[in-house]
Amino acid sequence: MPDDAAAKLFRGGVPDAYEQLMVPLMFQPYADDMVARAVARAPAAVLELAAGTGAVTRGLATALPAESTLVATDLNAGMLAVAEARGAPRPAGAPAVAWQPADAQALPFDDEAFDLVVCQFGVMFFPDRPSAHSQVRRVLSPGGTYLFSAWDSIDSNAVALAVDEAYRRVLPDAPPNVITRVAHGYHVPETIRRDAEAGGLIVDAVEAVELIGAAESAAAAAAAIPRGTPMRADLEPLGDEVRDRIEAMTTELLERRFGTGPIRTPIRAFVVTAHR
Repeated sequence: MPDDAAAKLFRGGVPDAYEQLMVPLMFQPYADDMVARAVARAPAAVLELAAGTGAVTRGLATALPAESTLVATDLNAGMLAVAEARGAPRPAGAPAVAWQPADAQALPFDDEAFDLVVCQFGVMFFPDRPSAHSQVRRVLSPGGTYLFSAWDSIDSNAVALAVDEAYRRVLPDAPPNVITRVAHGYHVPETIRRDAEAGGLIVDAVEAVELIGAAESAAAAAAAIPRGTPMRADLEPLGDEVRDRIEAMTTELLERRFGTGPIRTPIRAFVVTAHR
């Protein structure tokens, strides 16, 4: 997927819906986990790739020492605009977060500029993952750490699985959607490790992490992926009626499993620790 095509997937109404629906349902639990891993390394200079609307950024900004620096990047300026508007307060006396659009495959930073790089759920969308990893290695100081995550298969993530089932029922002749094909399409630990090593990194661990996502209702969970992810771009040419049918069917599937009130759903991803 070319970089400009990847960026287009997160335009329009996606950033706001991503922040309102996807972050609490799927991203915040892993953001909390990522922040804990990052802060435990007491980094002085941190770079975040694919920051999205800032779930990890906000946690880092609150938890990092006041003297540390934090640069948050994303390929899509619209996502960063939502993140920056929400803000990421730093401890008293600390410099503000630096928000900067950047391509992970051509990072505009000096060699050895950071001792920690983090990337939550961005690597699946990198067109050339070894190239992006080699950029991370370049900007890391010797011994610096790289933390990144990728979703496990769609079968391990209840809401995504329900959305995919509804999509296939409503559109039986359509090709696999972007959630199945890309977002949950990079889940083989050996491949993840091999790509990182091809970028010159030393992989310390590829860890399966199971957490719980939450939504105020099955309907809210059902709307998250069709509205707040690249699936929105898949569905827009088909009209709102198709999206509404997918959301309604997804709601029904989720209510059968989790009930009609606030829901808690299993989510599973891989968290990778590597270093230069």
